[in-house]
Amino acid sequence: MKQKDTYFAPENVVCTGITPGKPLLQLQLGHASAAVPGKDNEDFHGIVTPHEDREAQSRGVAVAIADGVSGNGGGRLASETVVKSLLRDFYGAPVSWNIARALDQLLRSINDWLLSENARHPEYGGMVTTLTMIVFKGNRYHMAHVGDTRVYRRRGDAFKQLTIDHTWERGDMRHVLKRAVGLDSHLVVDYTDGELIPGDIFLMASDGIWEVLGDRIVREMMFKAGSAQSIADELVDRSIKNQVRYMGRNDATAVVIALDEYSAAPPGPEA
Repeated sequence: MKQKDTYFAPENVVCTGITPGKPLLQLQLGHASAAVPGKDNEDFHGIVTPHEDREAQSRGVAVAIADGVSGNGGGRLASETVVKSLLRDFYGAPVSWNIARALDQLLRSINDWLLSENARHPEYGGMVTTLTMIVFKGNRYHMAHVGDTRVYRRRGDAFKQLTIDHTWERGDMRHVLKRAVGLDSHLVVDYTDGELIPGDIFLMASDGIWEVLGDRIVREMMFKAGSAQSIADELVDRSIKNQVRYMGRNDATAVVIALDEYSAAPPGPEA
């Protein structure tokens, strides 16, 4: 079952916010999500590329992905609610807040709401979800992460996982989340940031990608020639075909962000 995105983004957008002495970056975006036949997709993802509102543009380009924990529809409701709420409210946060503070305040509020809904609606079987969001602004990225959705980065010949899986380490518990949105009143989120370099390629992937295909195939796909969209499509297609063959039940979502220098001259100051 293909998922309709929260927000549709054009294939190429300029990373807002200019850093003096650094190139203006262009982001090529690709995204795909699917579930195995007969199953509802509990993953959800969204992309916001503000164009008209200058205040919103100052926040950058935001990409979020969430993987809801199964339970009578509660997983999909949690993932969709978190992504939609976070992407909407992030651009309305006070401009005096830096990105990490804005995301932290918003995620704590969303976490409290999910916990209250879990208490009111036990029939959902728990509204719990992973959440990973990256904001691309100027020549830096800012990331919030909780759960086991992963972010990988290809930089030149190097391939690196930028996130840590928040799961228990025991063999029989390694698929069980110990940190997630809606799981606990004390939400702990990893916040990181770093420099963006032309040629960087980021992959945001639910466990239906990295767990089903493995790091070797994921790495191979990240080094394969093609557009961001073709990479995302192939990762999801290969995961679903693999799961159909071996009776897997994981939803598969991939968001690919490729960076390059923007060749057009930046707009001049307004009159």
